[in-house]
Amino acid sequence: ALPFALKTYESLLEADPKNTDLFEAVSGGYVSYANAFLQSPAELMEYDQIDEKDKLLFRAAAMYRRGGRFATSGLEFLYPGFNNNFTNGDCETAFIPLKKDAVPFLYWKAASILGEFSVDSFNPALMVEVPSAVALAVRALELDGNYNNGSLQDLFISIFANIPANLIYRSSDLNNNYSVKKALVEYYSGKDVVLDNMTSYEQVMFHFNLSIELSKGTKVPPYVSVTSLYIKNQDLDGFTNALNTALAVNIDLNPENRLQNIISQRKAKWLLDHKEDYFFIP
Repeated sequence: ALPFALKTYESLLEADPKNTDLFEAVSGGYVSYANAFLQSPAELMEYDQIDEKDKLLFRAAAMYRRGGRFATSGLEFLYPGFNNNFTNGDCETAFIPLKKDAVPFLYWKAASILGEFSVDSFNPALMVEVPSAVALAVRALELDGNYNNGSLQDLFISIFANIPANLIYRSSDLNNNYSVKKALVEYYSGKDVVLDNMTSYEQVMFHFNLSIELSKGTKVPPYVSVTSLYIKNQDLDGFTNALNTALAVNIDLNPENRLQNIISQRKAKWLLDHKEDYFFIP
């Protein structure tokens, strides 16, 4: 049903090209479809299903790109000149005018780039886009860190758990008037936290705890996302506890995220069943 709905939204958008709600629905719809129905099932496939897995990931990359294009169009419609300024390295001019209505598009654009990178992380053309995605996500964080009951916080769990620091902090504008590092220092300062005193582990847990607080523990994805950190640190107890907590979430308490929670619980169960693939267990 979702592919049909997305095509319908696209047709409606062609007839009503100034409808920002449709821009948001289409951009978010394609990114969500790529994640939920293509990448997630592919990641749960066994080793003997490599051909089918590759086909799903190839389609996921295409859907992420498509969603990202609509997010860019939405930003450009709301803030003419944004794309030209941003792609030319003038982050300050691009970012200063933005208000909270830009946050969904910043989020979906960042998620589209990072999603595509996650399915093809050895592609150098995608790697060079990662700092831009982080910059977009950071600007969204500055404008509305509570967006969608913690969705931005979830994104930063993945960013700090999986992306090297040299890519996270690379983005700054041509005149050095804006930088991701400077923006994050100010954001954390508003939370009474000093960025330079935080390890990457502490950064992940900071955003994880904020996500749980904002969603009141009714969203499964943060519990699954944080397992990347536990795998990296070979913390089997943390890994197991997070996934058991994910499986214990009552998905009926959050109807808006029911599908996302179901898919994330499916992944949580798969990860628990395959923990030997990630940890040395005597």
